[in-house]
Amino acid sequence: MKKISKRLCSLVLVMMMVFSYVPAVAAADLDDTANVESTESLDAENTEAVESEADTEEPQADAPDTDSDLEEPAAQADPAEGTEDYEGWDTIKVFETTDIHGWITDVSTYKEETFQYRLAYIAKIVNDARANTEAYDDVLLLDTGDIYQGTPHSNLTYGAALLAAFDAMEYDAVGLGNHEFDWDVTTYAADSDGTMAPYEIGDYKGDSDIPVLMSNLYYAGTKNRVDFTQDYTVVEKAGHRVAIIGWADDYRADIKASQIAPYEIDDDMNKLNTLASEVKEKEEADIVIVLAHADPAPIADALDPNVVDLVAGGHTHQRTNGTSEVTGIDYMQGYRYAYGYSTTEIKISPEGEVDVVTPTYVDTAYNYDLVPNLYYKDGNNTALDPEIVKISQAAWDAVKGEMYEVLCTVDQSITRSYIDPANGTTSIAGSWIAELMLAATKEYNTVAAFANRGGVRADLVMEPGAATRDITVADIYTISPFGNRTLTFAITGQQMAQQLENALIGLNPEIGIEGGYSNSNYGDQFAGITMTYRVVDGGIKVVSIITDDGEIIDVNDNTKTYNVCTNEYCATLPGSVFENMTPLVKLDDAPIDNLSTIEALRERRDTVGLAMELDTSVHSMTIENKIQQITDAVDEYDAANVTSADKAALEGLLTEIDALFASDSLSEAEAAALQSAKADIAEMLAKIAEADNKGDGEEGNGSDNVKPADKTDNKTAGKGGKAARTGDTNEVMPWAVMLMIGAVGIAGVAETSRRKQKRG
Repeated sequence: MKKISKRLCSLVLVMMMVFSYVPAVAAADLDDTANVESTESLDAENTEAVESEADTEEPQADAPDTDSDLEEPAAQADPAEGTEDYEGWDTIKVFETTDIHGWITDVSTYKEETFQYRLAYIAKIVNDARANTEAYDDVLLLDTGDIYQGTPHSNLTYGAALLAAFDAMEYDAVGLGNHEFDWDVTTYAADSDGTMAPYEIGDYKGDSDIPVLMSNLYYAGTKNRVDFTQDYTVVEKAGHRVAIIGWADDYRADIKASQIAPYEIDDDMNKLNTLASEVKEKEEADIVIVLAHADPAPIADALDPNVVDLVAGGHTHQRTNGTSEVTGIDYMQGYRYAYGYSTTEIKISPEGEVDVVTPTYVDTAYNYDLVPNLYYKDGNNTALDPEIVKISQAAWDAVKGEMYEVLCTVDQSITRSYIDPANGTTSIAGSWIAELMLAATKEYNTVAAFANRGGVRADLVMEPGAATRDITVADIYTISPFGNRTLTFAITGQQMAQQLENALIGLNPEIGIEGGYSNSNYGDQFAGITMTYRVVDGGIKVVSIITDDGEIIDVNDNTKTYNVCTNEYCATLPGSVFENMTPLVKLDDAPIDNLSTIEALRERRDTVGLAMELDTSVHSMTIENKIQQITDAVDEYDAANVTSADKAALEGLLTEIDALFASDSLSEAEAAALQSAKADIAEMLAKIAEADNKGDGEEGNGSDNVKPADKTDNKTAGKGGKAARTGDTNEVMPWAVMLMIGAVGIAGVAETSRRKQKRG
C-alpha cells in the first residue's frame, strides 16, 4: 500500500474545553487505492489499498499533474548504458509493466487528437530494444497483473484490446492480479491451459499462449491448485534458461466476495522459497525471477539470494525499484496505467555468474517533454508501434458511440482530494458518487449511501480557463469502472455509527492513514448524512448523525431502522457491518453502480436540466471543531437585526446542537458552550417570531438590513451550502422560545448576557 504523508494535527481550544488532537488525514496518492477499487489503495490520492487504490490525480494531456503528494519523476536513461565492467557477458534487457488497468490509451480528453497511446509507445521501445542486437542479446517482457479493468473501452469489451495488444507485443509471462477476478477470471483473463484468454476486437481475433502465472492459488477447501494458472514457466533468452515463478499475496480482501469465494490464496513465503529452489534445480535454471502481484521489496527481503535473482512486483501502484538490504536481491515495479515501465539488465558471465543491474523506473506519460510522443499525429508519429495503435483504435471504435453523451454539466472539478483534511475524508468525488447511489435507490427511501474512496478511480478535471465541464458517459465508466452492485440494507442508528467508526478509523492520528487505510474500504465516502466524531483510544467514536432532511439519528439506538445503500465490495468485506445481513433487494436484482449512475443522471438531465450543483460540504467533523464552528456561526449574527431570512439557518444550528446533546457524551465544558449557543439562538428565533407575528402591513425588525447569505458557513450548513432542516419545525412561537431559554440554566443566561454586552 502506498505510504501516505501524515500531517500532525493542531490543538484547538473550544471555550473552556480541554485541548484535543484534531486529526488530519493527508490526501493520499488515490486510485487503485485497489477497488485497489482497490484499493481497489486510491488514485487514491493517494494510496491504494486496493479496492483502494490511490487517489492520485491523473495527469492531463495538456497540463501538469496537480497532485501535491506525487513527485513527478524524470525520465531516466537505461541503467547499464556506458558500463564497461561486463566485457564478454551476455545482456538480457528486462521490461516490466504492471497495473495497466485498461489504459491501453488515455481517452480522458475525449478529443481524439489528444488521446495518449501509452501502450503503443512502450511497445515501440520494447521493439527497438529487440532490434538493438549490439546492446542486448535478448529481451524479456513481463507484466504482474491487473491488466484489464479500469477504462470504458477496456471494460465494455472485457479487456479484449489488452489481450490482443499483449499477444502482439509478445509478452513472455503475466501475473494474475486481484482485478482479474472482477469478471469471470476463467473466461476473460485465463483459460484451462493456464494462458491468456482468447480475444476478438475489430479485425483482431486470437488466442495467445502467454503463460498466466500464480503458484499459490487453490480451489477453496482443498489443496488443489487451480487449472487456469501455471506455477511457473521457463523461457530461453540469449541461450540461458530463465525460470519465472508466479505469486501473489493474499489479496482476497481486495476482490468482491462473490468472485473470490471459490478460491483460496496461500501466501506462505517459506513455500515460495521452497518452490523457487525446486524449480531452479529441476529446470536447471540459470536465472530465477519471481513475478508477483504484490509489493516486491518485502518479497526480495524474504527469499534466498542464492536462488532468486529478481522480483518483479505490482498491486500497490508504486514506483518501487531497488535492491534488498537484507538479501541483496533486486526488485522492480512499474507504477500503473501504462504511465511508464520498469527496466533492468540481467548480465550473465561466461562462467554463469548473474548480475542484475540497477532496476529503474522510466516515466513516459508524466514526463511532459515526452508526452507529445504519445499522440497519434494523424499517423505520423514514428514513436508509436503501428500495430498497437490499430488495436487501440479498434477498442475505442467499439464503444465510442455512446461515450460522448453529455449527462450533466458542473462548474468545478470533481476531485478525490479531501475538502478539509483536518476533519475527515470527505471529497467532492466521493460525495458525488454516493449521492448518485442514493438517486439510484430512491425507491427504497434510502437516507445514506456509503462508498470507498479506492473505488472512485479518477478525477474529472476542468480544463484550464473553462467555466464548466460536461460529464459524459465515458466519464462515469472512468470514475466508476468496477460494475459493483449497489445493495440496500435496513440498519439501526447504532449500526450506522459502527459503520462510520469502522470506515473512518484512520482519522485517529495515533493510527493514522497507514493503519486505517484498509478500513476505508468499508465506506469512508458517504452522502445523505453528516456526522460528528470524537477521537478515542484505538479509533474514533461517533457522537452524532443528522440526515440531510434534518432528522437526528440516535447513535445508541438498536431498534429503529433506516434504509441505506453501499456497494457490493464494501458490504461483503470481512468485518463489515453489512457482512452477514440480507439486502432488501437480491444481489442479481440490485442496480449496477455505473449503469445506475448513468440512468440517474439521464433522468435528472431530462427533468431538471444539465446544470448540476456539486456537494462541497464536509460530512464529518471532530466534536471540538463542530462546537467551535457552531459558536462561531452564532457569533456572526447581529441579534438585534435577525429576520425570517435567518430562520432556517438558525434552526439548522439548533438541530446540530440537539444532536450533540442527544448523544449523552458531552463534557461539562462542551455542554456549557452548546447551552450558551442554544440560548443565543433561542433569543434570535424569538425576535424573528415576534416580528413575523406583527401581522401584515407592519415592517419587521430590521428586515431590510439583514445579510442572510453571509450568515451560514457551508461547512456548518447542510448539503449544497443550505442549512440543515429540523424536520417538522415550521414556526417558533414566543412562548415556546421562552420555555427553551428557561431550560438553558443559570450558566447559559450569564453567558448570553456577556455576549449581549460584547455586541453592544
